Amino acid sequence: MITLQELLELRTDYFKSSKIKLVRHKDSRKEYKDIIKDRAALLEYQKEQGNPVFKNTDYIISFIGQEGTKSLLFGFFKVNGVEKNSQNNKYYYDLEELNLKELDDFIDRVVINWGSSTISWHQWYHKQKKEIVELLPKGYMGNFKGITDFVLDFQELKKLINNPDANRDWHLNLASINGVYMILDKKTGNQYIGSAYGQGGIWQRWSDYASSGHGGNQKLIELCRTKNNYENNFQFTILKSLPSNLSNREVIKIENLYKDKFGTKAFGLNQN
Repeated sequence: MITLQELLELRTDYFKSSKIKLVRHKDSRKEYKDIIKDRAALLEYQKEQGNPVFKNTDYIISFIGQEGTKSLLFGFFKVNGVEKNSQNNKYYYDLEELNLKELDDFIDRVVINWGSSTISWHQWYHKQKKEIVELLPKGYMGNFKGITDFVLDFQELKKLINNPDANRDWHLNLASINGVYMILDKKTGNQYIGSAYGQGGIWQRWSDYASSGHGGNQKLIELCRTKNNYENNFQFTILKSLPSNLSNREVIKIENLYKDKFGTKAFGLNQN
């Protein structure tokens, strides 16, 4: 099997003579699970360290820990400097993300085996050969978990809809069913209940949200007008799948039942 070092050096000699660390982010804390889904938040999290772990380091290559010892490539960063906060004794690194056209198509696709020393989350690049175990399709979202067994934030939804070939099982399942879905505004806790019916099912309806952010729903439109990129607060999930032979009227009746259950007309984001 080819190693990470061999793969990168086939494309560029950028890292050959530099001091480089490999970094693996994985944490079981709930707040970290939220951070890891938000690229901007993870970038900030990476900059703050309790110890000078990037001392004498020119670059870091970051990974997100997955199941077992698998690790997904997150990005390439130049270490420009560091400041220590005297109040909390933490180190704040100036990390510049590199946009290397020779390597950009590996981000979110290359999966390596971190090895048995998973407790060692930062290791020297030239001392630790890392075997590549998988090269994921571009835009891959992972295995489909089941109709009612997932939640997607807005950026994940866009990635999914924009890459149907890489996520064929998601596409086939979501396009083949009607259903009742919920959009949660994570900033306020307010909820919107909607339904999908007709050709294309859930996939087609959610494609509208991926494109516009609001899907044409009035209260969601109003929220999106309050602040640029407000749609990044939205989280999508399916409450109930429905057979494709139900009439539109029957689907809407079930949708209205869920609106009553969750009180989204009186207190949430449904106007009717």
